[in-house]
Amino acid sequence: MPPIESSPGSAEEPDARFPYGNLLRSLTAAISADPGLRATAAVLHQLVDGNDGLLTRLAELFDTAADQARAHDKDDGDDDAFYLAKDLAEAAAQVRRLGEDLHVAPERMASLPPSRHHPPLDFSLPPVPTAPPPGRTP
Repeated sequence: MPPIESSPGSAEEPDARFPYGNLLRSLTAAISADPGLRATAAVLHQLVDGNDGLLTRLAELFDTAADQARAHDKDDGDDDAFYLAKDLAEAAAQVRRLGEDLHVAPERMASLPPSRHHPPLDFSLPPVPTAPPPGRTP
């Protein structure tokens, strides 16, 4: 996968503090650079696979974070840990639903017909004649 090219200080420059986001940015750039559907279908498969896909693992991460928050809920009237655990568990459920909704996206992407590449339209004006046509006088 080619590295992301950008000028220093641009909005497109990867931030080293976010390697996971940068990985997804690289995947997006890779499928943008490849006009074929197979590369896009392959990346989608990596994202939505129900066993080992990124969305499955992300849901697991949210569940684990929810468990951590629950472990700090002391039932002392401060409901912050309780509500944080609830929010994280709901995020996990939403991510799982998203994966379920998109589970056939890779196959659907791969089955799309190839795009029709049309040559660009030529909007230039025809050349201006420099001499009158033969047989005519000005």
